Formats: sequence, structure tokens, C-alpha cells
Amino acid sequence: MRPKSLVLLALALGCGLVASIGISQVLDSNGKPAQVETVPIYVAVQTVNLGDPIDETLVTLEEWPKEKVPVGAIAAWEDLEDRRPRATILQGAPILDSHLLAKGQHIDTLGAIPADMRIKTISVDARRSAAGLILPGNRVDLQIFISRNEREGIFTPRTKVFLQNIRVFAVDQKVERSADGEESRTIAKTVSLVVTPKQANTITLAENLGDVSLIPRNADDEAIISDNEVDIDSLLGRSTSNNREMERSTVEAIVPSIEDMQSSMAPVKPPFSMTIIYPDEVSKIEFTAAGDPILSGNNSALLPPPIGAPIEDSEPIENDADADFPIDLRIK
Repeated sequence: MRPKSLVLLALALGCGLVASIGISQVLDSNGKPAQVETVPIYVAVQTVNLGDPIDETLVTLEEWPKEKVPVGAIAAWEDLEDRRPRATILQGAPILDSHLLAKGQHIDTLGAIPADMRIKTISVDARRSAAGLILPGNRVDLQIFISRNEREGIFTPRTKVFLQNIRVFAVDQKVERSADGEESRTIAKTVSLVVTPKQANTITLAENLGDVSLIPRNADDEAIISDNEVDIDSLLGRSTSNNREMERSTVEAIVPSIEDMQSSMAPVKPPFSMTIIYPDEVSKIEFTAAGDPILSGNNSALLPPPIGAPIEDSEPIENDADADFPIDLRIK
């Protein structure tokens, strides 16, 4: 190979080597992340419930970019010791001083009740609390079942949803969900609800009228359902108007039959007669079953005069020893 060609080849290789080195350096400089300053702060390694004491198993130190550290983040254990959260702290969240109570202070559960609201507690079991699926913070509807009670004006059993979209404040004595969800595997005995004073009165009345059950609903579902009552007729698809017509026709058919039975069972009074004895004759008068005299012939003349009617004067009876009979029996 000519010397000139060797020189050109060497120059080409040198230029290629220099170019590749330059490109590599540029790529390396672009791929390296910029150095970010970090600081250690405490974060929750699992959910910390409202009012639970914080210990070293619940939190850990974690490096956070200094520019992203929230205001009030705690970096020293002395600032966490013997303190309790005033609200639930979720896993991975930084521990802030504003989220904690003062040292030695305990949470006031009733202080979390919203203004103008009340807490109403009802007794539940597995059937009436959705088999233990209800947790604090859930939303529920309240349903009542009323048996037949004619004294209260309830002639057919019925069920009705009488309150909707009510927030659960506590299940038994737990006002917050536990980190491991243990309460979801137990059956609650009581559930406390956040209600208005009027709603509290409504629930108390419902508990005394029938059985009250809780129906869970989606927390994002705020729709109010108006068609929320079912009775025997609607359950079985029966028409109330047809029932009323049937009852009315049945009553109309029963009443005449009862009257016929009463008339057939009533005893029939036979007619009777009365014999009246006068001094000069004996007369017999017949009467109907109702007691009215049967007038025929001269019977009307033989009836006794009414009481108080004047009696015509008769010839005086001679007062002698031989005039003892006949005796005038008519009233004078």
C-alpha cells in the first residue's frame, strides 16, 4: 500500500475515534440525574388509626427531596414520642406536627361530631348489619319492617326505607377503620350514625314499631330513591282495588244471607184466643201472632171497654135477699 494511502487511513481512524469519544461523553452527561439534596423525615409504614399511640413499629425515617418536604414534617423521634394522631394517617404519608395531639393528650371522640348533628346508636346483628361489612365512614340506608298490627292501623305487613345516605360514625366502639381491617371479620352489636335531631327521633320511633336494618350503599351514590315501600300486595302482584271490590261484593253477599238465617231461626208465635165471661154471656176473641184482635161478626161489641171509659147506667138491682145473682162484674 502506498504511503499516502496509509496516512489517509490513519487520519480517518483518528477522526472516528475522537468523534466516538465525544459522543459517548455527551450521552453520559445527559444520562446522569442531577444531584438532589434530601433530608430524612418520618413517614407511616402502615395506617395509623385515630387516637392510637405512635411507636417505632408504625413509622420510619425516609429520605425526601428537600424541596418536596411538606411544612411541619417531623424528623426527630423526640417530636413523635408519646403522641397520638388526631386523624387517621395513611400508609406512606409523612408525619406532620399538625396531624398529632400534644404529648399525653387523648382524642375526644365526641369532638368529631359535626355541628348541628347528633349520634344515634342502634342495636344490630349479622342480618341487620350486612353480615359485618359495615365500617366507620360508610354510608347506609335505614329500612323498617312492620308486622300486621290492626290496633295501630297496619292491616298488612310492609317494609320501607325511611332514611337514606346516613354516615356511619362508629361500629361498636371503633370510630376509625383498623389498619388490617380486622373489624370487617367480626359481627358488630351496635352501630352509631350521624343524624339530625329529627332523624334521631324517627329512628327511635321506628325501633319501637318494627325491625330496623341497615342497607350499605356506595359512598359516591347520593341519589335519593322515592319508590322505597313494599307491602304484601305489591310483593305478590295483587291489585288493591280488586281486593276492595272483592271484599265489598263478599260483604254484600253475606249480609242478606245472615238476615235470612236470622229470620229462619226466629221462633214463630202462634195465634191465640181469649175467653171473656160476662154476667149474661161468655165470649171468645181470637188474636193474631202480633197481638191484634181478629174482628169478625159482632166480636167488636164483645170487647171490654177501655180503661177509663164511661159505663152506661144500668137498671139498679133491687136490694133484697133473693137478688144475690147474677153479679155484675163490669167495672163501675
